[in-house]
Amino acid sequence: MTTAPAPLARSLAPLSQESLAGYVLRLAHRLRRPPGRIGVLTGLAPYRLGRMARLPAHLLVDLGPERAAAFAAATRLSPPEVAALGLRQYAATYPPMAQAGTRTDGRVGFNVWAFTTASRFCPDCLAGDGSPIEHEHGGAWSHRWHLPVVFACTRHRRLLEHLCPNCRRPANLSYDGRASAILHLQGASLHPAQCRNLALDAPSRKPRPLCGADLITSDPVMRSLTPAQLTTVLRLQERLDQHLCAGAGTGSLFFPDLVAVSQLIKITWPIAADHAPLPTALADTLDTHIQDVRRRTADLPRGHNGREVIGPPAPAAATAALLAMSEHLLAEPDAATLREAMQALARTAFDTDRLRYAGIIRRQLSTPLALALSRQQFGFHATAGAGTSGVLRVASRPCLFAPRHVPQLLPTDWYERHLADFTAHLTVTSRSNTRLVRRAAALKLAEMTLGGTRDDGARLLAIPPGHAVSGFKQLRARTPDAHWGQFLAAVEAIAAELDGQDQRIDYARRRAALSAWAIPEEHWAALAAGLPTARAMRLPASVLLWARVTEGEYLFSPLVRADGTGPQLEGGGDLVREAAGLLGVRRGDKARLLERLAPYAEELAARCDARPAAEPAPRQER
Repeated sequence: MTTAPAPLARSLAPLSQESLAGYVLRLAHRLRRPPGRIGVLTGLAPYRLGRMARLPAHLLVDLGPERAAAFAAATRLSPPEVAALGLRQYAATYPPMAQAGTRTDGRVGFNVWAFTTASRFCPDCLAGDGSPIEHEHGGAWSHRWHLPVVFACTRHRRLLEHLCPNCRRPANLSYDGRASAILHLQGASLHPAQCRNLALDAPSRKPRPLCGADLITSDPVMRSLTPAQLTTVLRLQERLDQHLCAGAGTGSLFFPDLVAVSQLIKITWPIAADHAPLPTALADTLDTHIQDVRRRTADLPRGHNGREVIGPPAPAAATAALLAMSEHLLAEPDAATLREAMQALARTAFDTDRLRYAGIIRRQLSTPLALALSRQQFGFHATAGAGTSGVLRVASRPCLFAPRHVPQLLPTDWYERHLADFTAHLTVTSRSNTRLVRRAAALKLAEMTLGGTRDDGARLLAIPPGHAVSGFKQLRARTPDAHWGQFLAAVEAIAAELDGQDQRIDYARRRAALSAWAIPEEHWAALAAGLPTARAMRLPASVLLWARVTEGEYLFSPLVRADGTGPQLEGGGDLVREAAGLLGVRRGDKARLLERLAPYAEELAARCDARPAAEPAPRQER
């Protein structure tokens, strides 16, 4: 158990939007102590080898309960004031920050779009507002400057800087491969607005002088922007700021969409330039950034260049250009036009960087963007290819019906009204055609309301994936290209009909209720009474009843296959043949048995529908 630090003799009130690092720098300057010493005295980090060697970068996000309490006690700040110094306050409105997570040791999980340890800055803000305290110790280093989506100061109407005017390196750049909230903690004489990078001519041995350049003197970037273009960029920043301040619990997917499209633009550049043109000055700075990244990462092994390839640009102007282009694409109100632009990016990303494309579409995106990015194969969502698991999980249309309302096989009356004409155009005459069409239609309905691939739909409907794939391939091979659109249009009409129904059958409940069911012996005695040649047909009759009540394929009955999708049970093949034979009889005891099974099936369906969703029917022995 650590001892709480004693309160400091003097402290400071935090400035509006001040970061933890900026506050520590100003406090150190006021007390004329090195920032490292302030870190020790306030409980931010313990001594190591007689001094505090590093202030971990994850403290920019969140101090954690113990550190926050110690820091508040030492600085005489309230808990809300301490929390306001960290970036975690944006977790509710900026999902990349929420997704960064925190490990058991306090470190923040890797998320290149969550925050940057190197800070952009506004020289005018660092100069202060002219009050005595800010005149002496400088203005606030804003915590927002660590967010990749903040590239401009709307107060002073300028783009943020990211390079020291002297050493031309980013402010607070990682040193020796280790990111820190504040660099070189032992420099006591520097003002908070001075560069803390090593001097360009610093020797390799200690002591190593620091750059110390005055960041307030930085010249404005992007002088080539016209006043109108600068106004456009500043308005973009204002809109982004509004999203950042939207309030906790908004659940908006605005930023995830913006990040996803930005990453696709970088991967596929310059494809997006044709769909979202930019002013020449912004387009050139974005092109320069991307080409530079490609040169520097060309020879790096895969997995070692992700931070730069898909991460936010460091220059504010390049970030402004990238986000402006992304916002322009996402603002397209017409779904067809949005899909045209997104498909251009998706196809190129799929061909050039398939794994990263898969990683992007696996995230939670808004439905319009997800549908626009979806790769389609014969009208179904497709995966990102072999070796990846990237597939959009979003439903392909807004549905009033749910996945549980979709049967394994399209009911016969639906098929006759919507798809019988399509089947007549198949190039191969086969008794299996109707079954293949009914199964494919059910899989498409599942995708409409569930999302995912055909395999996902097969798992939902308890269809063995191998049968789903092979059956679909057979159907597609038998369908002329000119008529495949007829199939998709027919299933859309069925979906619309389902949407309009007041009462829908819960086929998932029926499948669950009959997952381990066979006709009870006492019921069978009544059904087979007076039919001596049908008395041995209890299990085949049970298979047919299961298929009729669930609108399923008797090939996938739980009496034939383990759980319906597993390996065929012992005797399952004989049971399939017997069920098929029973289904085809037209006279004799077996025909009369089929007549008796019809009302029994209606009673059984009613009993299944009346059961609680999680309650299966009593298990019956085969």
